[in-house]
Parts: sequence; structure tokens; C-alpha cells
Amino acid sequence: MKQTVRTYGRMELAQAYFPAILPRSAWKKLKALLMDDPQTASLATLSRRTFLPAEVSIIFSILGVP
Repeated sequence: MKQTVRTYGRMELAQAYFPAILPRSAWKKLKALLMDDPQTASLATLSRRTFLPAEVSIIFSILGVP
């Protein structure tokens, strides 16, 4: 399934990467992956619950398209 670059909720994006686990656990795993890379570490600590298309593009380029 090809993912498009658009606004994603953080749980929605986490579920795209880890569809077999619960949303909260998926978010924790995605957050850990984001914290491991200096380019995406700031995205893991955002107070809002959505990722903008530009941020999604960065995540896709670093982690790959889910």
C-alpha cells in the first residue's frame, strides 16, 4: 500500500508503521525511532498530535514509507 504525504495524526502514522500492535504501543515504538535520529528527534516531542505534510515527508525519507 502506497502512503501519500499528507497530514497524519501521530497514532495514525504509528499504526501505519506498526499495524499489528495497539495504537499507544505503536506510538511509543515510533517515538523511540524518531528519537534515535537527530533530524527527527524534535518531531517526537511536539505538543500537537498531528504531523504536517512536510514533517511526514521527513519521516518517510528517514524511516521509509510504511
